[in-house]
Amino acid sequence: MDDKFLTQRIVKAFRHIPPLELPEAPVHAIKGLSEHDSELLYDSFWVKTIRDLADLKYVHWAQEICALRDVPQEKIDMYGFQDKLNKAYEQTSIKTLMKSPVHVLQGLSEADATRLEEAFRIRTVKDLANLKFARFAQEICREAYKDLSAPIRSNDSSKQVRAEQKDTKRWWAPLIALILTVIALLLLAYFAPICYPAKDEAILDTASEQQSSPPSDSQASDEGDSDIHQNSTDNKDSEGSPSPQADTGSPSTVAPDQDESDTANQSNTRATHEANGGSPGTYHVQAGDTLYDISKRIYGNPGRWQDIYQANKERLKSPDRLVPGEVLKLP
Repeated sequence: MDDKFLTQRIVKAFRHIPPLELPEAPVHAIKGLSEHDSELLYDSFWVKTIRDLADLKYVHWAQEICALRDVPQEKIDMYGFQDKLNKAYEQTSIKTLMKSPVHVLQGLSEADATRLEEAFRIRTVKDLANLKFARFAQEICREAYKDLSAPIRSNDSSKQVRAEQKDTKRWWAPLIALILTVIALLLLAYFAPICYPAKDEAILDTASEQQSSPPSDSQASDEGDSDIHQNSTDNKDSEGSPSPQADTGSPSTVAPDQDESDTANQSNTRATHEANGGSPGTYHVQAGDTLYDISKRIYGNPGRWQDIYQANKERLKSPDRLVPGEVLKLP
């Protein structure tokens, strides 16, 4: 940047700043912008630095609209402005948009438009596109960054960088793959003898125990019950039709009702409970007991667990929490 460029665009207090640091200077470093104007820009658009003003999207949108002023309207695709204009103005012609207030731009409120008019006398989209302070900010950033953009625009240098990156990837990628393969083989060789033989030995030991161990009492009783059931079935088949005594409804041949069977089971359960140390009308909670199980065991009806809970509501914090050893009243 030469002195003439800086004199026309930057106030004297900021001309000593290196050109590369100028875009990060406060926005009132631009000649003609006061600190009050910078506060209004910050309140409306969060513009704090020269680079922020150069990148302000509303200025860019206004400049895009004004750049099409000489193009026939029928050749302009307004779809490109769909996200830049308020919905009511999407089909408005370019010439009309240039004369429209700035709040036709999407995201600009009427309050923002008022602040722009107060600070810079901007009323229309055309005024915003021609805002000289925004153009100064864009020119300052362009001059500050132009030396940095030269290597990026160079095709030869970019090709050289990509070739170096490819050469680097060619030798370390296979090396990493080889290292990972070796590590996987070592882990497999170490853990395979530990896991699989132990599993096979456990299976063999279980099979040998099953073959050598005699049948348990429960298995023997089950086999005996099945033999008795088979014999009784054979006897019924051989007898043929039932005897006249069965037809007359003799007490010796009539099966008991289900209610009588349930009553007998309840009596036996209560007797067993009292024989194990429990007093009549009480129950000692065992580990793993629930009110549902106790109701089913004592009354033969799991649905009476609510009666047990109501009878012991004062001592039970919750029907789901029973303390082993606790004595419950049986209603």
